[in-house]
Amino acid sequence: MGATLRGRDATRPVPSGSCHLVRIGDISQDGELLTSELIRIEPNDAIKEDLFLQSGDVLFPNRGGRTTALVYRLDVPRTLVGAQFFVVSPDVSRVLPEYLAWFLRSDLAARYFEGRRKGSYVPIIQRSDLADMEIPLPSLEVQQIIVEAAGLALKVRVIEERLAALNWSFAKALLSQAATHQFEIQPKEQVNEED
Repeated sequence: MGATLRGRDATRPVPSGSCHLVRIGDISQDGELLTSELIRIEPNDAIKEDLFLQSGDVLFPNRGGRTTALVYRLDVPRTLVGAQFFVVSPDVSRVLPEYLAWFLRSDLAARYFEGRRKGSYVPIIQRSDLADMEIPLPSLEVQQIIVEAAGLALKVRVIEERLAALNWSFAKALLSQAATHQFEIQPKEQVNEED
C-alpha cells in the first residue's frame, strides 16, 4: 500500500518539496502516465525508505470506479503514492510488471473488481480482493508477446481516434464553406438519354 500522508496540506504541491507524488489523476485508463512532471510535496512525517517507488512497481488504485494500473519506470528519486494505491512489486522471474499491469486493466479484472468494490460514495477495493485474485501466468515469452500486442493495439486505437477527429474537422470546414458560399458546387451534367 502507498504511504499514509497525514495532515491537511500533506499532498499540497511544494515546488521545493523533498518528495515527488503520483496521483490517481496522473494515470490514464490505459495505464499511461499523463504528466511529464510529477508534483513535489513535503510530507509532515518521516517516510520509511521502503515506501518510495522502485522501477517495476505496479501501481493499482484502490479507490474509485476505474480499473487501471501503471508500471512505474521513471528515474525520479523519492517518489511516493498515497494510500489510495496498492503497490505491487512482482516477482519478475514469474511475471513481467507490464503483463501484471495489463491484466489488472483487462475486462476480466474489471468484472472481478466490480463485484468486490465496497462503499457507495467512493468505492474501495480491499487488499484481500487483490491478493485473492487469480492471475493467469503464461510463460514470460508469451507475457511479453501479450504486452507488445496490447501496446500496438493501443497505438492503433490512438491513431484511429486522431484520424477520426481530423476527418470530422475537415468535414465541418467543408460544410461551413458550402454554407457561406465560399466555393461553388458544380451541378452534375445532364445525361442525354438519346445518345
